[in-house]
Amino acid sequence: MTITASTIKHVFYASLALFVIIECALTIIQTQAAEKTTHRLPRAFEGRISLATHVKAADYTAELNQANLLLSLFGAGIALLMTAGNGLTILTSIVSFFLGSGILGQWALIALEILLISLVEFPFGWWARFRVRERYGYMRQSQNIWIKHQVKDLFAGWLVLLPLLAVLLTLFEYAGRNWWCVAWGCWLAYLLWRWYLSSNISLFWKRRVEFYKDLEIRDAVRDYLKQQGLRMSEMIVMTRPRTWGNSHIVLAGWGRTRRVVVFAHTAKLKQDEILALIAHDVAHIKHAHRLIRFVVYAAFGWLVFRFMGWGATHAAFFDGFGFSRFVSFDTAGTHAGYVIATGLVTFFILFYPLRPLINLMARLMQYDADRFAAKTVGPNALKHALLKLHRDWATTLTPSVLYAIFHHRRPHIGARLERLERYSKKNSMTLTNKEPALPAAHTHAQPLSDETALTNTSSAVKANEHTHG
Repeated sequence: MTITASTIKHVFYASLALFVIIECALTIIQTQAAEKTTHRLPRAFEGRISLATHVKAADYTAELNQANLLLSLFGAGIALLMTAGNGLTILTSIVSFFLGSGILGQWALIALEILLISLVEFPFGWWARFRVRERYGYMRQSQNIWIKHQVKDLFAGWLVLLPLLAVLLTLFEYAGRNWWCVAWGCWLAYLLWRWYLSSNISLFWKRRVEFYKDLEIRDAVRDYLKQQGLRMSEMIVMTRPRTWGNSHIVLAGWGRTRRVVVFAHTAKLKQDEILALIAHDVAHIKHAHRLIRFVVYAAFGWLVFRFMGWGATHAAFFDGFGFSRFVSFDTAGTHAGYVIATGLVTFFILFYPLRPLINLMARLMQYDADRFAAKTVGPNALKHALLKLHRDWATTLTPSVLYAIFHHRRPHIGARLERLERYSKKNSMTLTNKEPALPAAHTHAQPLSDETALTNTSSAVKANEHTHG
């Protein structure tokens, strides 16, 4: 099959229309799902927060979704402006006039493109990340301090990107027509670092660790890991890094020997609850979830970079995206920089239909790990652990499943509890004849006031707002 400029153009515009329609529909569905249950609390959360807090979370979710929809529409508008509006052609012409069309010109084009998009997006980001939170009392910083930090982070990240981008473009240019293979190799190295090396290197970087003091729990963990064919080298406690916002326990190490890392906020759980969380991570190891994710993301990366490599050698790629070949394809070199500049504003639209498939894979792995923990330790222990560790009371407890598949790689706690409940019923392990519905400390808990819920919520909103579940 021959890919023509017309094919690329029609597929891209169809993807753009699909993106806008689906995002609008998902926002409506998510808002309705949040508002539909405002008359009562989900059964698992009764006694933990007040109904007023639950209603407030639904209102906050609705407004936050609308603000995020504006960000999505802004992204679609930028993609349209840069392609059909000849934005890429205009920027390239300006940069080429001063710096030429070589590596330096392509480097400047990408840097300028990222900077301009970030600056234009800033007001929309301010509304979604600051103003909505401030309206509901979840933002503790003043507006001036928030803007100062955001601008600082924006330019710091941009300046860090510049030398890295220069190195990559130089490397791609020397690689010739096969530059996309080098790019794919860099992607594989990133995946290797993210899912294999970071838990053994960056996790402990400049962090103070302590030995877990409860000998009874340590022995229980060691025995459980031994039953699962693993060996515990040591069990330590440390504070959780910001980049590990979804983790509670990490089994660091290689092969069968593991270092059990318990983050400080998890250390107060009971023995069976800690064992349930460890069992969840054991499932990821025994069921090769990391390897599966690595293979899937590597295959997805190959698809993207192979398409980029094809585009660098075919004028139809640039014509299809409205990028004039006279300032891009007809210049000397590999054209890697021009392809990357095009991909930055179009690929998130073009490959949008693949997002729910990748998210669904990640979510199914979480459910599989929960099922393993329920089978080997017990569903109630995992339920209690999840309830105790949940801190995001700002967003709705009843999100739309369809919305979550498009936007969340991890299932919401409500969905996980529902699956565990179904597992309990299927295996005739009901809460009434096995354990109380809640740990003893919470059996007679009174509904929290809105002020108390706000105190517990505000510190977790930023980390969990888009990745909760």
